[in-house]
Amino acid sequence: LAESRLLNAAMYYRAAEFFVSPNDPDKHALYEKFIDLIFKVYEDLPQLKVKIPYENSYLPGYHFKNQDSKGTVVIFGGYDSLIEEFYKFYSYVRDAGYEVIAFEGPGQGAALKKNKIAMTHEWEKPVKAVLDHFKLKDVTIIGVSLGGYLSLRAAAFEPRISKVVAFGMIYDFFQVLLHAGGPKVREMAEKLLDSNQVELFNKIMQKRMKQDLLVNWGVNHGMYVFGVNTPFEYIEKARLFSTADISKEVKCDVLLLAGTKDHFIPLEMFYKQIEALKNVRSLTARMFTEQEKASSHCQMDNFKLALDVILNWIEQIDKRDKELR
Repeated sequence: LAESRLLNAAMYYRAAEFFVSPNDPDKHALYEKFIDLIFKVYEDLPQLKVKIPYENSYLPGYHFKNQDSKGTVVIFGGYDSLIEEFYKFYSYVRDAGYEVIAFEGPGQGAALKKNKIAMTHEWEKPVKAVLDHFKLKDVTIIGVSLGGYLSLRAAAFEPRISKVVAFGMIYDFFQVLLHAGGPKVREMAEKLLDSNQVELFNKIMQKRMKQDLLVNWGVNHGMYVFGVNTPFEYIEKARLFSTADISKEVKCDVLLLAGTKDHFIPLEMFYKQIEALKNVRSLTARMFTEQEKASSHCQMDNFKLALDVILNWIEQIDKRDKELR
């Protein structure tokens, strides 16, 4: 702050907030400091804020208007991002000629922190609220990280979505969470869950949480996002986040993005998701590599390349549609 590097300072506060326990009173203060600084960095952002009616509350968002819009793109994150982190993402898409609506749904950002709206796997509900509020149809949606699952889920049940980008697609969130533990841990967890051994599962997880700081953070964050109180309830919720049964309902154009060195999502899920999307209008699957410096989770090592791929894909689909009319 003393050096006037406000963006760096904002991201340091964000990093601290990310790892602080949900029960720590400093968490809210760190979040508010991040928001305060990010608004100073991107001075137009506060004027772009919107409130989208949702159930008995609202979803927070930002509306990047474009007078000569080529179409509307709706963007959302996943499991642990904040909407304000991706300002340059939204402005890049807007500058490419699109109207952009970015929002935080249940379990995300201010929707969770301020409005106490817990995560839902039924993502068609918040997307419907957004489309209804702005009176939209024929939209492109982009879901980042866990948003890859959320975007496909919404597309399976919301016919106003014409194009969907799963930016870091997740075929099965439960399997993603267990992947790091290896096959034995996965098998044990599945047996305990299937046999409903609640107390034993919670005891094992609480022991692991004491032994491993990353596990401790992951489980606490998961319980916070899903609005539950035990590891068992958290994992039970996570099991609902699978595209296996709903992929066949996706009928629109789909773009799947993945990286060869994603630390979070097993590569096998990329191929499972491709196989599951049997009824889409078109399917484009793009694998990013180390040689492209874009192989990490959600292409954070070469974000611009991923955005250019997305924008080119949207343009090609729109061009095809014009030729078919």
